[in-house]
Amino acid sequence: MTNPAPSSLVGPLPSTTLRLVPRARRQEGLAGDSGAEPRPSLARPEGAVLVAGDDAARRATVVQELVDSLPQGTSFQQAGALWQLLAQAPQSSLVVLSGALDDLAPESLLHTLAHRHPGLPVVSLEPAALAPA
Repeated sequence: MTNPAPSSLVGPLPSTTLRLVPRARRQEGLAGDSGAEPRPSLARPEGAVLVAGDDAARRATVVQELVDSLPQGTSFQQAGALWQLLAQAPQSSLVVLSGALDDLAPESLLHTLAHRHPGLPVVSLEPAALAPA
């Protein structure tokens, strides 16, 4: 016996886009409608941005692009091996995956970091692998 999917789950998935929210609106959103003090953020502003991936040249390119786009004074670290990523991630404010690491796909690394550090923002610059047809 099969159960049909609810009608809200049938059809194409909605597309999602990332957008930057101006700092003032983020603070208003954190405070909510209650007018209470803003909730503490899970972000770790004191840590460095960690760029991880096997290819040292690509990591350097990503760091340079981030230096050009993030606020002055942002510090960066690089990890070229899985053990370095796992050791440095807890103290990082953001992890950017520039590619595979020790033959592990970026998607696997995303899941591992999300499981170990649920509040840590992680971004992969690699497109997700397409499912086999």
